[in-house]
Amino acid sequence: MATALLGVVFAAGHLFGDGSMADWDRWVDIGLLLVDVVALYGALRRRRVEPSAHWRWVVVGVLGLTASQIFLVAGVGDWLGSQVFSPPDLAMFVWFGAMVRFLVLHMRAQDHWTRLVHLVESAMVTAAILFIVWETLLLPAVVDPSAMSLNAQILIVLYPALDIFGASVLALLLLVDRSPARWLLFATFVFNAVGDIAAGMSPSYPTNVALWVASPAWTVAALALVAATSAPAGAGVTAARPRAIRLFIVSVLMAAAVWLATFRYVIGDTPTTVVSIVLGVAAGALWSTGRVADFLQSRSFADQLSSNIVELERTQEELRALLDDLPEAVVVIDRSGRIHEANRLVAELIGRAPDDVLGHYFVDLFSPSDRQHIVDLWRQMRAAALMSNPTFTVVRPDGSVVYLEGDANLPIRDPERVVVALRNVTDRIRQTQALEVARERFELVFDRAPIGMAVTTFDEATVVEVNRRFAQMLGYTADELVGRCINDFIHADDNARVPPVRERAHLGATAEVRFICKDGSVVWTRLLVSIMVDTDGTELVVGHVEDVTEQRHSAEWMEWAATHDGLTGLPNRFRFLDTLGTLLAAAPVGSVAVLFIDLDNFKVINDSLGHEAGDQLLMAMSERLRAVVRDRDMLGRFGGDEFIVLLRDVSGAHDPREIAERLRQEIAHPVQIEGAELYVTASIGITINDREGITTTEMMRDADAAMYRAKARGRDRVELYSPGSHDASVLNLRTSNELRRGLERGEIVPYYQPVVQLDTGQLMGFEVLARWRHPDRGLIGPDQFLPMAEETGQISDLGSAVLRASLAQLGQWRNHSGRFADLSISVNVSVRQLMSTVLVDVVSDALAESGVSAAALWLEITETALMADVKAATVALRELRSLGLHLAVDDFGTGYSS
Repeated sequence: MATALLGVVFAAGHLFGDGSMADWDRWVDIGLLLVDVVALYGALRRRRVEPSAHWRWVVVGVLGLTASQIFLVAGVGDWLGSQVFSPPDLAMFVWFGAMVRFLVLHMRAQDHWTRLVHLVESAMVTAAILFIVWETLLLPAVVDPSAMSLNAQILIVLYPALDIFGASVLALLLLVDRSPARWLLFATFVFNAVGDIAAGMSPSYPTNVALWVASPAWTVAALALVAATSAPAGAGVTAARPRAIRLFIVSVLMAAAVWLATFRYVIGDTPTTVVSIVLGVAAGALWSTGRVADFLQSRSFADQLSSNIVELERTQEELRALLDDLPEAVVVIDRSGRIHEANRLVAELIGRAPDDVLGHYFVDLFSPSDRQHIVDLWRQMRAAALMSNPTFTVVRPDGSVVYLEGDANLPIRDPERVVVALRNVTDRIRQTQALEVARERFELVFDRAPIGMAVTTFDEATVVEVNRRFAQMLGYTADELVGRCINDFIHADDNARVPPVRERAHLGATAEVRFICKDGSVVWTRLLVSIMVDTDGTELVVGHVEDVTEQRHSAEWMEWAATHDGLTGLPNRFRFLDTLGTLLAAAPVGSVAVLFIDLDNFKVINDSLGHEAGDQLLMAMSERLRAVVRDRDMLGRFGGDEFIVLLRDVSGAHDPREIAERLRQEIAHPVQIEGAELYVTASIGITINDREGITTTEMMRDADAAMYRAKARGRDRVELYSPGSHDASVLNLRTSNELRRGLERGEIVPYYQPVVQLDTGQLMGFEVLARWRHPDRGLIGPDQFLPMAEETGQISDLGSAVLRASLAQLGQWRNHSGRFADLSISVNVSVRQLMSTVLVDVVSDALAESGVSAAALWLEITETALMADVKAATVALRELRSLGLHLAVDDFGTGYSS
């Protein structure tokens, strides 16, 4: 309805208006007035449906908003023109005041301290945002606030401040409950703030900014208000609201305001304004007030909590005293079978301290032979079936046995619990069961047991008896087992698991233990131990052994299948991310690297040759990658044509870039698939944990971004992700371009360092040092451009230029003076030059052009160049030596050679 009214008004303005800015503004005011009337109607209807007091304040606020629009339509008041507040301003103050009162009541806080903390934090958010808005938007637009009236200065700041405060209160409320009403009211205040800020940026309202920004924003705010009057409200604010998120929002906004103030007024030395000072003082005062309110709130909660704890302890003591006064041993059990309460007589019957009973399972009080019977009785009782009073066996800590008869009942008021009364019937049971113990032990425990069982002595673990299932399980006869130590048949790695199970037999403790069969195979079993005393007083250990080999193998296979790729057998995404997360939690910064590998144009191969060929290609690639990756590192498949590598302990000797390059080269080798020779390339992105707290998501995102950058730069390449290296990359790119122009312009020149015989002082020759005469940066040493030339491949052209120039200079010296006839020169050769197939031709041509004999030339080669490729270096050195020149090993750039 409100939207339709706006459409009618705007259509009327278009048809009957004169098209001027002022006329269009008047039609906008009329449309907003109609929407406010609709909002007033909705608020009145909501007030009748929900008689709570806070909706009454919404009615008052919307009345103020409507009155303000009436004044504007009637032309009463001038925007920022009067020296006092105009009637529209006063009506808007009614709107703001009523809505603040509504928001305070709408919080429905449990105590006044919680309400105070919420309001103070909202005010802190308001001060921070308003300061940022003033400094970045309003102040630049106003230019000179002193040229405006005091009333205008107040209104420009006050309107956005009140809007932002309302939005801040609702924003923090949304952290508690995101109800539709709160979202819509939040939108109302936000869009009102946008409109008021835009209007404040145009003091000579109306302007284009006001009409095309402020008017639409106010329109959206009015429509949101209409919708809010009929939307469901949210839950009340409590002390348990999302405190971490709330503190983060408040702290970030306050920090942003502080940094902005520091930048403008401390670093930038910008003149302060009255508004800036007032907002800064207000923010500081609110911050201090907030901390005091937090302290008072915490103290109030602590006092209430202490009171509740004291009351609960008193009630618990009264109930326990009442339970201890009962004439029978009584146990209260919860639905899970744990003992919730037990009186003093229970502890006396079973021979344990009361604290050793509470919280344990009821079945753990009794002999293991009674546990299944207890479980069956429990099920019958829960099903409300009739049953006789059962008898239970209890083994006391001193070894004595007690028989207890139980009488269980379900309380009417609390059907989730069971009350069991226990009576000591030991004498009666011993008389009736004395002759049945031996027979039941053999027939029930051994002969009819579906699982393997073995009886051993308690001290030496000597096998006394075994059943047929246990003997069959191990492949022995009973005679071969009896008399030997049971540990002889248990796997050496599992022997340590048996004593804890035996010591905790009364708790039903179990362990998975491997037994060694007669044929050497291994059987996985689940071992449950119970303690018994023979008729002659011998303490025996009964081991219940269940064969779980198939279950174990199935579980291992399912675990493998869930964490590995079915095609290649590599770890999958889940396994890789889990391993990466565990490693990042403990690894130091800079020690972990992730390589993201994506096969280029795999889809073309998959679509043209078929999925089977694509699968063969993926398997072939996985085998190649395995051959490069270390065993301690991890290679995984992410799906499709994506592989991922996790490198541990990366360092200079284990450079991720070198490994990535090796992987790229390995992938680039041709592969035979179904008789066709395929050439596949890969784009590889690298990232390193370069900071504390980096997550798996961030690592994968950065590696993925680096991989896509490799694709964007032509594919079949390796890219390293490094956000902090942007400036260095720009400088390197600029230096590389300037170096190329410098070679073309002859800016790379040789400098000659004399080589003198120390004992005679005789000049022996010169060592050639490359220098760059940069037109802007002056003379640049080799350490600042030779690595760049090596990396970009320009080192070959640079080395050739220096070699030709130095030989030509030596030839000129010899032509002018005979004292240079026996002197030699030494020139450095880099890795790329040595590995180049044209180096010998370049040296030979330079010697021929200069007319200098080869004996006068020394080539100094770095150790790195020699070790990069020993075979290729050997061939190159042999060819160079054949020219008749001299060779020396040199630490490149240091001036030392041998």
